[in-house]
Amino acid sequence: MTKSGGLWPWVNSRMPPSPQTHWILGDSSSKRFSDYSAAAVRCGMQPPRCVEWLDLIGRGCQALNCIPAGSRLRIDSFGQRDDVLAALIRHGGGNAFPKPGEIQSLDRQYSGLCRVLEDLSHWSTQRTEISLDQNPMDIAVMFDKWATHRRLLPDRPQTRLLPTEKISFGESLRRFAKQVGGRVFVKPRYASSASGVCCYRISKGRQQLIAPIEIVRDAGGIGLFNSLRVRSFTSPSDIEDIFAVLVPQGMIAEAAVNKARVEGDRFDLRVVVINGRAEHLVVRQSASPITNLHLGNRRGSLQAVTDAVGSSRVERCRRLALHAASCFPETLYCGVDILLPRSGDPLVCEVNAFGDFLPNLVAGGKTVYEAILQSNAADREALA
Repeated sequence: MTKSGGLWPWVNSRMPPSPQTHWILGDSSSKRFSDYSAAAVRCGMQPPRCVEWLDLIGRGCQALNCIPAGSRLRIDSFGQRDDVLAALIRHGGGNAFPKPGEIQSLDRQYSGLCRVLEDLSHWSTQRTEISLDQNPMDIAVMFDKWATHRRLLPDRPQTRLLPTEKISFGESLRRFAKQVGGRVFVKPRYASSASGVCCYRISKGRQQLIAPIEIVRDAGGIGLFNSLRVRSFTSPSDIEDIFAVLVPQGMIAEAAVNKARVEGDRFDLRVVVINGRAEHLVVRQSASPITNLHLGNRRGSLQAVTDAVGSSRVERCRRLALHAASCFPETLYCGVDILLPRSGDPLVCEVNAFGDFLPNLVAGGKTVYEAILQSNAADREALA
């Protein structure tokens, strides 16, 4: 299925012209939910109602029986709630109970997420009178970095799926790093929000790992925890311990791109594509190789970037984001991370199913959430 006439066909074909009740699968205590509710009110709509992730994981799609015909369902982030993450791990066949912020059992967490999304997909085929903002199986692909990269060929950096066995992993990583110039990003295959992401460098036998990670060693063994501080590790024992925890959970290696700079800092772009339009762009500017905003990096000026690289290169980033989003034609919106090298064509780094949470980012007089809500409303009016 492809986009047609600038509209998003999957939801439109399922969307009755009568007024809808808006529901969200999410976390009713989160800022995401409160911000989306506030945006709905500003758009003259009733605030959405919420089905909790924990309820859906525990009860299956029976938890969705409260949603009436003619409703619209948005699948939002399950966030970082410890009880939800532990429930997903158990749902995926694991038995771990990670401590707050611990990077553990990401593969089992993903397996549990996929079970939920598969059930949602089946449920949606039975409840065709309810429209979904996203195809659940698109979300499953976006949460698998390797599957996403395979779908986006060739518009992404060189990437390799790494073995989950320690010895083979080390050999494969070092060989790939030398092949692409000595510097790679090593990322958990299934994580998000920079969890477990490492910038790895090797030169003349010396290694460096830059990552927002804290190592905790105690009687229970080695634990890795997400940190808002980006650290540099040069001790071989530290690097070995980090990989010892991360490798069995699944990882990919991605060739590091020599990014263009603005005001002396590296930057990349998060482009939110909504119903075939790429109007909301945010510059993620950082002195470190890892640009995620929650790590204390800052939103840069799009005008400063345009002045530095030229409007034509920024427009090419928009077009590439639109192309990446078109690889998921049954999903209304997504966040596309674009890398802009100092020279050459832009590249897609990731496609984020829940990459629309960018408070106070305004384009065309609309926040991201307002644009999502009003885009869908405009489509409904066109069908009436």
